[in-house]
Amino acid sequence: MTTEPLPQPPVVWVTVAGVQQPRTRWTYTLSEDLPGSPNDSPIRDRPLPNNKLCRSYAELFVQLYRYGFAPPSPDYFTPTREEIDEGIESILRRVIRPR
Repeated sequence: MTTEPLPQPPVVWVTVAGVQQPRTRWTYTLSEDLPGSPNDSPIRDRPLPNNKLCRSYAELFVQLYRYGFAPPSPDYFTPTREEIDEGIESILRRVIRPR
């Protein structure tokens, strides 16, 4: 009896923290599940580590690429003018795995 590997998620969420700071101080957290959802919990037996902290865009790029995602440009993670004006400290961005 064999078990099939769990399918790779088609989407990951990236929380960018510290967006009111200079970009060099931003951190990026990868999560398979939308933060705050019922499924947002540590992953067991999944190939993509949940809540993986990246301390730079370069580190995020490597992690996304390693797990089959096409890393968006750094500008994709830049907060909008509205987000900055509202004083938001972190933003959430969705990254989709190419088919």
